[in-house]
Amino acid sequence: MMKTTFKTLGLLFVSTILILSIVGCTVRMIDFTVISSKMVDMRLKDTSKGPRVTGEDYVWWIFSIPMGGASLKEAVDRAIESAGPGYDALMDGVVYSKFYWFFVTAKSGYKVVGTPIKTSELITSLAQKGEDVEKVMEGVLFHSSLGRDNKSAIEIIGVKTISNKK
Repeated sequence: MMKTTFKTLGLLFVSTILILSIVGCTVRMIDFTVISSKMVDMRLKDTSKGPRVTGEDYVWWIFSIPMGGASLKEAVDRAIESAGPGYDALMDGVVYSKFYWFFVTAKSGYKVVGTPIKTSELITSLAQKGEDVEKVMEGVLFHSSLGRDNKSAIEIIGVKTISNKK
């Protein structure tokens, strides 16, 4: 009888561990206008670039239970906002996913580091020169308030029409 109880408890323990080890989760990390891992020639004046900035968003875990959800979008927005007024995008950036474990608690989240830029100055000068603004703006992470795609972000910044004068 005792042997059967230990066997049942052992089977229950192994089953519980297996069930807990196959639990998963999907999280939407970020909406971006354009993103690229390649170098992009942005042709920016020094006055349109700010010093490198950092944005972070973390969440605490207690006994393996998250107390919310970290957001990559929030980390990008915080980095852009920390640059000051007029900056609306990041270039030459790096995104880090971080996780720290402290016995029964943990901390996980995202850190974004990049060079803030004022795209309004760039877009206006490019449009005046007749260049393809959308092509030149590849590789830029815009602030989330500027829309979901590159074209809408460019229009919100202030260029209503993009022409290709030659």
